[in-house]
Amino acid sequence: MSLRLRRATDEDAPAIAELYYASFRLLTFLPMLHTLDSYRWYVANVMLKQSVVTVAEDDSGIVSFLGLRGEEVGHFYTRPDRIGRGAGTQLIEAAKASGVTALELWCFQANARARRFYEARGFRVIRFTDGAENEERTPDVRYRWERLTSVLPECMENRKRCVAGPSSKAT
Repeated sequence: MSLRLRRATDEDAPAIAELYYASFRLLTFLPMLHTLDSYRWYVANVMLKQSVVTVAEDDSGIVSFLGLRGEEVGHFYTRPDRIGRGAGTQLIEAAKASGVTALELWCFQANARARRFYEARGFRVIRFTDGAENEERTPDVRYRWERLTSVLPECMENRKRCVAGPSSKAT
C-alpha cells in the first residue's frame, strides 16, 4: 500500500490518540500512567495545538505520526501492526527535509528497536539520563541529528579535497 504524508487536522485527534495509546502499550517496561481518554484529551488540546503534526496514512487510515516543535521531535509513534514497513522512515525523512538544521528527541534506553531505528538514520547519542526528569521515571537517552551543510565554496569550485567545519580551510 502507498503511504501519503499530510499535516494532521483537529479531526485526526481521535485516530492519533488511539494509535499513540496502542503504540505506548507495546513499551512493556513502562508503567501505564494514562487512560485512552487522557490520550484523547492530550492530543486534541495540547499536541495538535503546540506541534506541527504530520501523519502517514494509507487506505486503512493513519499508520504513524510525528509531532515537531522547531527542531524537537516531541512525539513519534507507529501503529503496532505497521512497525517496520517504512512509515516512520518517511516521516523522519520529511522532518529532516522540512528546513531544520538539526533534530533532537528523547527515547527510553530500554527501547532497543527505536534506538536502532534512530541510529540507522543518522541520529547520535548526546546524553543519557536516569529518568528522574521524565514522567515515567525511566532511564532515557537524548538523540541529535544534524544536517551536513559545511561544504566550502572553494572546495566545490576548485574540486580540492577539503575538511569542512567551523574553522576549516581549503587544502
